[in-house]
Amino acid sequence: MKNAQAILVTRDPSCTDLLRPALESVGAAVQTVADAYEAQRRLQDAPADLLIVDFSDAAAAASLIDALRPAHTSAALLVVALLEDESQRPNANHLGAHFIMYKPVTPAQVQSVLKATSAFVTRERRRTTRVPIQVPVTLAWPEATEVEGVLLDISENGMDIMAAQPVPNFAELSFSFLLPDGTTTFSGRGSVAWSRGNGEAGVRFHDIAEKELKNLVDWLRANADAERFEQTTAGLPCKLTDLSLGGCYVESEGPLPVGTQLDLWLIAGEMQARAEGLVRVHHPASGMGIEFLSATEAQKKAVEQFLDFLISRPGVIPEMRAVPRDFLPFSAAAPAEEAGADPLLALLRNQNDMPHAEFLTQLQHQRNREPESAAAFV
Repeated sequence: MKNAQAILVTRDPSCTDLLRPALESVGAAVQTVADAYEAQRRLQDAPADLLIVDFSDAAAAASLIDALRPAHTSAALLVVALLEDESQRPNANHLGAHFIMYKPVTPAQVQSVLKATSAFVTRERRRTTRVPIQVPVTLAWPEATEVEGVLLDISENGMDIMAAQPVPNFAELSFSFLLPDGTTTFSGRGSVAWSRGNGEAGVRFHDIAEKELKNLVDWLRANADAERFEQTTAGLPCKLTDLSLGGCYVESEGPLPVGTQLDLWLIAGEMQARAEGLVRVHHPASGMGIEFLSATEAQKKAVEQFLDFLISRPGVIPEMRAVPRDFLPFSAAAPAEEAGADPLLALLRNQNDMPHAEFLTQLQHQRNREPESAAAFV
């Protein structure tokens, strides 16, 4: 959280006395305001990484978060809701709060949230770490089939360019260029975030093939500040306790919120597997349940081979690291299909607001059955 910008919106001195020193101890710069409308004005003047909002004035808190909806549907601005009690949680979730803390706030709650938000902030910094670069780029959009330009700088999620003619604002375009090694082509599609009349524009990437994105990340790792880049790829260490083809449950002191999209690395001895996941269950300061998204057949096969490896080698304790990639609003995290014959996945998808103790009881019941398509490590 070093150099992170945080805004704390509360009139409760006990919250301020606990949260401000905790944030400053991890290197965050903290602004404390008593009014949600003042917080909104400050966010319009300058971006922030973390917004902590007291729901003692629920209407003002809801208005503030709702006004920021375009930003907080991703991990660019993290929103923490300070709630009076459990009854306020559905509204905070619906608004898109990433994290929940209950008053009176305790040091354990604060430390859990700080661990998780640190993972988000470092990931976002990696995505936005820009490396200066000057190579030719070819662009195309509906009104222009081939426009030459120069690439000015690049990050994992976008680039700045100088085109031979003005680029329409918000246009969807395709692009292609050679990375400076002279052998690696990077191409894909993007959308214009901003543009100027002299041809300069900012482009956000989308529809990038996995292989191409890996080539770009490898190049950025080699050309950006190496220490900073590696810190942002370390991920959140988790203790894997339950695993099936459809998902897993992990213990973590800083679990990530429901709706977090993850890049996952599963490691056991010489066996490794990469997967994509979505957090379905969040137990504060304790753990989280993750559904595997199996974005490609290769990833699905990798998880299957990893599970077979573990089942065939009792006693091997796997490791897992989770790197947050993005955040879906709470309402958008609904399952697209049935879990089928995967009891663990069904539990993750259908737990709703099940109390933590009851969830763990059901999880233990599944472990005792020891299905052939799942493994437990507790």
